[in-house]
Amino acid sequence: MIVAAHIPSQPVAALLVAVILFGLGRVVIQRVAFAEGNPWLVRILTISLVLHLLAAPSQIYVVDHFYHGIADWTRYVNQGALLAPDFRHFNFTTANADVRQIVNDGSVSIAAGIGMALVGVNQLATFLVFSWLSFIGAVFFYRAFTLTFAGGDHRRYALMLFFMPSLIFWTADVSKESLMMLSLGLTAFGAAKFLARKRGGFILVAPGVFIGAYVRPNELLLIMAGFVVAMMVPTAGTRKSLGGVRRIISLVFCAALLFLSIALTVHYLRGGANGQLSLQNTNANNAAQGTSGNVPYSSNPASFPRDIYEVLFNPLPYNAHGFGERVAALENTVILGLVLASLRNLRMVPRAAFARPYVMLCLVYTGTFIYTFAALGNLGLIERERTMMIPFLFVLLSIPRAPRHARPRYEWELRRRARLAMRQATERANARRRLQGVRATGQ
Repeated sequence: MIVAAHIPSQPVAALLVAVILFGLGRVVIQRVAFAEGNPWLVRILTISLVLHLLAAPSQIYVVDHFYHGIADWTRYVNQGALLAPDFRHFNFTTANADVRQIVNDGSVSIAAGIGMALVGVNQLATFLVFSWLSFIGAVFFYRAFTLTFAGGDHRRYALMLFFMPSLIFWTADVSKESLMMLSLGLTAFGAAKFLARKRGGFILVAPGVFIGAYVRPNELLLIMAGFVVAMMVPTAGTRKSLGGVRRIISLVFCAALLFLSIALTVHYLRGGANGQLSLQNTNANNAAQGTSGNVPYSSNPASFPRDIYEVLFNPLPYNAHGFGERVAALENTVILGLVLASLRNLRMVPRAAFARPYVMLCLVYTGTFIYTFAALGNLGLIERERTMMIPFLFVLLSIPRAPRHARPRYEWELRRRARLAMRQATERANARRRLQGVRATGQ
């Protein structure tokens, strides 16, 4: 981490950028609300957009007054300010900013340079741009959900996705989180379109993969693994429309993206003495460098229930210490409450994953994310980075349930109602025969 340099914010110019971004956001909101046919979306998305933009100055204030100006984004802002003048003249060199590699940290500095080339060397204005991009990523996540569950109740997912505090706050700065929110949102929506047999899926997946490959290839690896697994789900629709050559080409394309993700991850995120990627080594290295929060970790899959607790619910109010942990504990309590309130939805996940392949993608991503990122061993890092998992988790908590007497929505509900109708018909027939027997005996 780097102590923040005095990069100017120029509030008047930043306010002008905020107004422009709000106007552009409203255009996006109107189009999404019209496409979804849900007028209530306009209010929800507008409030969320305002909260995203307000979170940008809040991020600067919190770091300056509570963390003494120490944050990861200070490096990106400082290097971006050095890159912006060259970028503005179409001289795309990184030598002046000491950017040694493009993948991971270097990609965020370059993105900051591009942002400052557009809005000027203005810290607050650049934060507003990145926060706006994360909002657009959230909109893509929402579109993926509504496409998967067309005709269902989407309000639950919208409220959780657009108003979860950590999703707004931790993606409101120049950071990997804001860029990955856009990357994963694009990839998720593209995957959902493809899995729903709609056109244009790969057009969205490609830029999402491009961004993710440079920012956080390990998270890209997880979503691509989920995409490939979801493609293997043998639904009736995919058997009809993805047969033969098209299915083979699609599988080859996804396998190539998965291979690229694995290659980038192994190349840039190696750990251990033998250069092998090891979750246990990651946890040990963090502990040795003093960045571990004494969070226990084992790569043994039997410890997965503990990983769920560490990633989703730790700390809770009873074991939180200090202001930062108490704030995190409050949100963890909300997440715990949402999980408990969604037990009926969670019961549907196994069957929904085979009826709606996008649910399988979300299930694979959520599970592998919890297993791998629990190795960070630091509650602060886990809380920030799990923002990239929360949109997928919320899908599992928001699977629409059909009302008791409404038309069945899923294949297993049709079979269940058919069995129920058959059993009821059999019971009625048996009752009639018993009644006829009683009457015959009486006569």
